[in-house]
Parts: sequence; structure tokens; C-alpha cells
Amino acid sequence: MWLVLMPSCNSEREPKYESFLIEVESIYLPEEITVNEPFVIRFSGTIGNNGCYRFSHFETEKEGNDIIVEAWGEYNKSADVCADVMVNLQNENLNYQINESGNFTISVKQPEGRFLEKQFTVQ
Repeated sequence: MWLVLMPSCNSEREPKYESFLIEVESIYLPEEITVNEPFVIRFSGTIGNNGCYRFSHFETEKEGNDIIVEAWGEYNKSADVCADVMVNLQNENLNYQINESGNFTISVKQPEGRFLEKQFTVQ
């Protein structure tokens, strides 16, 4: 009786992702935002120019009346072939809630260190 062992290639085929900060082109907020009511922040921008790019997550930080947002993406650098498709932020929304009224600024950090800002009021 012979026993043949075949090495597994699974570890070699595991995707290897590289994280990166997504460049956000626009921020969309509801016209009216109410204290203690959740609202949706929508973003637009291009994540990548092929199917090896994907959205990963948002990171947020609140400093006084400033809300700092980072939109993170991932690139599958181990893929042999990537689908020929543009990957956009259009379906990625951030649910947020503010517990005080006042004037606020949302600042989205961009890859080169600058910020895309939008001011809004919470009633």
C-alpha cells in the first residue's frame, strides 16, 4: 500500500491585501440633521480601476465639532487576473449620530495629507 501526500497550495493562494487611503471626491449629507437621530453620510470617489480593489472600512474620530473620517480600501496584490471594472465608493455609506446641536465640520482625510471638508448644522 502506497501513501501519497499532496502538498496544499491554499497558503500560496490566500489573497494578500495592501491597505490604502481612498481619495474621496464628494461628501453628501442630509439637508436636515437632528440631535440624537442617526443619519447617513454618503461619499463618492474611485477606489480602484479594476476588480482587485475593494472598500475596507471607515475610521472616524470626533474632536470637538470636527468629525475626521478616513475611508480605507484594499488592493489584492496576489491576484493573477483582475476584473476590468471601475470600483467606486457610491454604495459605501457611513451611519453617524451627533448628540448635541451646533455647527460641525466633517473632514475626510485624503491620501496626500490634505482634507476634503464640508460644514453642516445639527438642530
